[in-house]
Amino acid sequence: MARDTGGAHEILLDEHGALMRELARAIVRLSKRVKAVNLDLAKIAEAESLARLAPWIVPAAAKARRGAKSLAFSDWSSGEAKNIEIPLDPAKSPKEQVDAMFARARRLRAGRPIAERRRDEASVLADELRALHGELAAIDLDSPDLEARIESLYERAKKVAPKEIRGDAQAPVAKRKLQERAPPFRTFIGRGDTKILVGRGADRNDELTFDVARPHHAWLHAKGEAGAHVVVCVKKGAELTQDELVDAAHLAAHFSKARGETLVDVSYTYRRYVRKPRKSPPGTVVVDREKVITVRMEPARIETLLATEQA
Repeated sequence: MARDTGGAHEILLDEHGALMRELARAIVRLSKRVKAVNLDLAKIAEAESLARLAPWIVPAAAKARRGAKSLAFSDWSSGEAKNIEIPLDPAKSPKEQVDAMFARARRLRAGRPIAERRRDEASVLADELRALHGELAAIDLDSPDLEARIESLYERAKKVAPKEIRGDAQAPVAKRKLQERAPPFRTFIGRGDTKILVGRGADRNDELTFDVARPHHAWLHAKGEAGAHVVVCVKKGAELTQDELVDAAHLAAHFSKARGETLVDVSYTYRRYVRKPRKSPPGTVVVDREKVITVRMEPARIETLLATEQA
């Protein structure tokens, strides 16, 4: 936090405002996490309800003909018949689809304790940060101990939620100097301990792609969207694995204008096939041998990746 005597009060006011904003952003992120996990739990409950109907679904599926568009059966769990119809893919056998439904239900059920723990932890953190935000808002900005109180609240917030309070609450001048010294990318660790580099804005995208990335590194970008260049540091002679591709595609989608969408198209190729047109705007490139993956965003996966960011 600032100790500068010149314009000290103005700097402290900036720090107060920055910490207010950072706490508010952290609360929003945690609230979204709770909402996302609750949606996952709803899917788990739906799958479990379907699994409980196995005694009636299985015989109905065995009798159904391939090409059926739906499966009708009676649920006798209450002692009385309740007619139910579920849609089917006519291109697949009914038994195959029912087996897949039950397998999915088992997978989801196994993840329930983890999902509930994540939801509860995020909810508690959000409540604690709301309390700190309220304390910060109530501070007398003309108080002689303003610096000490901001410092105390900042440290408490870092202790409560170190992964959520990302240091944006530093004085603006110090923050700018830090950014000037920072590399042109942020570093995350994907599955298999592979480094995934994410560009910091359009100007720094160019630095990452053309100054840092090697020709054999994989390169990704959210297709048709403004966003970060993403580089996967695959070893020379090695192929990009499916896990590395999906992790990097999640980061490319997250650090783009497509953030928040469920399905995002992500272009990928190797760095050797990316070139910079003359006199083109910062971050603009031409991609050869482009492939496209449509990634279905998994909140848990992106949360895990963000938690791996290297200082």
